[in-house]
Amino acid sequence: MEKLDKAQLKKELEIAYAATINWVNEQPIENLNKEITPEKWPISHHLYHLVKSTRAVNQGMKMPKLAMRAMFGKCNRPERTQEALAQKYKAVLAQDGVKAPAKFSAEPNRTFEKDEIIQKFQTSLDELIASLDKWDEQKMSEYVLPHPAIGKCTIREMMYFTINHTYHHLDIMKVLNK
Repeated sequence: MEKLDKAQLKKELEIAYAATINWVNEQPIENLNKEITPEKWPISHHLYHLVKSTRAVNQGMKMPKLAMRAMFGKCNRPERTQEALAQKYKAVLAQDGVKAPAKFSAEPNRTFEKDEIIQKFQTSLDELIASLDKWDEQKMSEYVLPHPAIGKCTIREMMYFTINHTYHHLDIMKVLNK
């Protein structure tokens, strides 16, 4: 599979977020903050985690390119496809049992209003797309940001990750809320 261009990335991001919002809207309101499976996040905490992680990617993308290059370098390997990145992430999850850092998780027993958390989720996407619009195709493949589990990723790869990460959490929510 070839690399997705900016327009394709934006479309895939919008599809992933819309699928998540649609699924959440179909769930009984009482399940939003309810721990259906013991020791597993409720729906609202998955959304909160996705908001926080998307905002972190967005903040990284807003850094001045000179600072980004000084802190993280530039891509020194062939850029991965979306499928290759997804496989790497799945392998790391299977191998290491990766857990989200505390700063990307909701506090235990924290509750959210449905409309508010969905709006934050949508806004995080809108802000990410606004940042993506400022990147040109070539630079998206040159500049890198660090990911705590899978290492340095180009901006394009971070978009792949964000798409895959959203579906990953949607799949978890679906399994936990059968």
